Amino acid sequence: MVHKLTIIFLFLLLVPALPAQAQIELILEDYNDQDGFNNFSGNWNTWQTLPGSLGWSFDTINRRDGSGACLRVDYSVPSGGSGGVWNSLIGKVDYKNQTLDFTDLYGDLRNSTGNPTDIENVKVTQFSFWAKGGGMGDNYNHVVKVEFKDRNGNIASRVFTIPNMGTWTKFEFPLDQMDMVDLTAMKELVFVVSDSQNDYRTSHFFIDDLSLATTEIAYDAGTWDEEAFLDLVSHRLFKYFLTFTDDLGFALDRSTFSDLVSVSAIGFQLAAYCIGHQRNWAENLEGRVESILQKLVSLPMGPDPGTAQAGYKGFFYHFLQADTGRRKDANVELSLYDTMLLMYGVLTAKQYFSNNANIQSMAQLLYDAVEWSWMVDTSTPDHLHQFHLAWKPETGFEGWVDGYTDEALLVDVLALGSSTYPTTMETYNARSRYFGEYPPSSTDSTAAAWTGSLFNYFFASGWLDIKHRGRDRHATHPLNIWENNRRAIVANRQFGIDHQDNTSGDGDNRYTTYSEVSWGLTACDNLADPVGGPPSEYFAFGALPTQQNIQFPQTSAPHLGTIAVYGAGSSITYLPTEAMAALKHYYILTGLWIPLFGFGDAYSIDPHFFEADPVTGRPILDADDNLIMHPATWLDGGSWLNHMMMGIDEGPMLLAIENYRSGSIWDLTRQNVNIQAGLDAIFQPPTCLGDSDHDWDVDGVDLVWLIASIPSGNLRADLNDDFAVDALDTAIFAENYGRIDCP
Repeated sequence: MVHKLTIIFLFLLLVPALPAQAQIELILEDYNDQDGFNNFSGNWNTWQTLPGSLGWSFDTINRRDGSGACLRVDYSVPSGGSGGVWNSLIGKVDYKNQTLDFTDLYGDLRNSTGNPTDIENVKVTQFSFWAKGGGMGDNYNHVVKVEFKDRNGNIASRVFTIPNMGTWTKFEFPLDQMDMVDLTAMKELVFVVSDSQNDYRTSHFFIDDLSLATTEIAYDAGTWDEEAFLDLVSHRLFKYFLTFTDDLGFALDRSTFSDLVSVSAIGFQLAAYCIGHQRNWAENLEGRVESILQKLVSLPMGPDPGTAQAGYKGFFYHFLQADTGRRKDANVELSLYDTMLLMYGVLTAKQYFSNNANIQSMAQLLYDAVEWSWMVDTSTPDHLHQFHLAWKPETGFEGWVDGYTDEALLVDVLALGSSTYPTTMETYNARSRYFGEYPPSSTDSTAAAWTGSLFNYFFASGWLDIKHRGRDRHATHPLNIWENNRRAIVANRQFGIDHQDNTSGDGDNRYTTYSEVSWGLTACDNLADPVGGPPSEYFAFGALPTQQNIQFPQTSAPHLGTIAVYGAGSSITYLPTEAMAALKHYYILTGLWIPLFGFGDAYSIDPHFFEADPVTGRPILDADDNLIMHPATWLDGGSWLNHMMMGIDEGPMLLAIENYRSGSIWDLTRQNVNIQAGLDAIFQPPTCLGDSDHDWDVDGVDLVWLIASIPSGNLRADLNDDFAVDALDTAIFAENYGRIDCP
């Protein structure tokens, strides 16, 4: 008789082994963008000890793959000399409290029931890098020590021998060999070249593609349905506001500047925590909100120059120093728009956590303290009743709000609805409106923002549901703002399509980045000239029509081939099909998606830069006030992928996607009495025709009222026995004046 164990063994031999599930490898740095930050938003550079020297350069000839660059490391290590290359694993290297947990990579982020990824307890299994020597003639090796440091400076190290040959080799440093460090708080990666290990020589080698292998199961979200895909994108957008915060819990302005807090990003952070709480994406979000509000309330406020204060008269400085909450420096302005965005987050949290008395009182206290009327110009004849943009204790008020922008609308809603320091409709009416069309043959006239930057047309809809509000009460040029914004977004997309190209870098004001699925010219970072320029250049890129072009026809729309993901992503409530197609394109084809963080900020497959002042970073303009642009030839035909993230980019896209999916932010602001008071002041009350039915029939009285109320030509009434108004007529009415049906 055959033994049972033998049968089982034979059976197992016949059953095919299940294929191992692929796991995600995260590229920390590939040097392709040739800038000072890696893909995890960590900075990097070189160090040396005298008499040694160590230098670096980007190399596009010896790169490991077909495009991009690698890093060439040149060293000279006579007796007593050493040097190396250091990489912060996340954020600035000198910000020690921002670290990666190699044993639980996603940290406080919890799984989402809306998508199939499993991100809890994801571990790093090993670090790897590729390297090769500088040539084939000499028979020696480059000896490099790789060190990992935790937050407290403890070191785990391993020595690697790189043959001086011209062949790329992969080197691995498993996690189980990283002892003597706190794996839950990893901060720095260092490549060390020392004297005796390298025979006191002068030489060079190349490194590329530094990566972390993980236990996260690989996935292809590009094949998922819309709901699961959007949930994944939102999930990672939310993670920004968990990860990139200072010791006070305030959101950082951007992932690469660990010392810089943006008060507008805090506004989006508070709304993000409401979304995350609703979707169970993290624990203790109510406690985080309460702590943030408490710290905001307790920050010092006053008119003193310098950096001792956080704000004045309820307004906050645009940028605050991380960990202290004080004004970042004497160049930072007390900001109208950034305070406004903060207050929308404050009031959103107030509505969401309605049972928390502390949140209720502190949120109302912060909003009521803002002296909106103080920021209104009451003396300058050409700008009478207009908001100032900013104020500094050293120089006083700066600039005016004069033109079309969602930011101005958002300010007016809060200011008109204020119970303590309200403004009047004089301020709303004091702004000019300039109308243009794009393409020129279009009959859809649009009130245009200064540069036509897309964020000017979707910011308001992140917070407010104005789709059915109809026309506003602007004294000279009333608008259906929702429809105006939709037209501007359509024009922006079409402008990109019309300026797409098949050839890169040919100087014809057309770019290979643009297409039907790569669109949305808006404010974002752009790569900078590596010779004497700042690390990056931020600019409000835009498309026609622009107020600037309408007033000064010699100016062009400012664009140079860079597309920000949040442009199309934040337009999803206006153009859902087109926005989804763009997001899928960015995910599948651009390389901007990193599972740990989600989408990077922007990209270009036809990268250009504009001339900028090396000190201020402000653009240098030509005689017609246009950007002076040049192709980024040092990238040698490669793409530019900006994996940095910004709070004011992540936030609008998160809010827009959430409103598209559930309308939850709209529901919250709809419940706030101050916000609704401001909206009611600006917009004509939504109209309800009491006798409407499913056949769109209205009685004679309603029809007479309709005809009398709507300008000639906007209503084509079918005057039959039923006094019927057809569906198109009612759609026209609803578009311009409000609801046609009764709630």
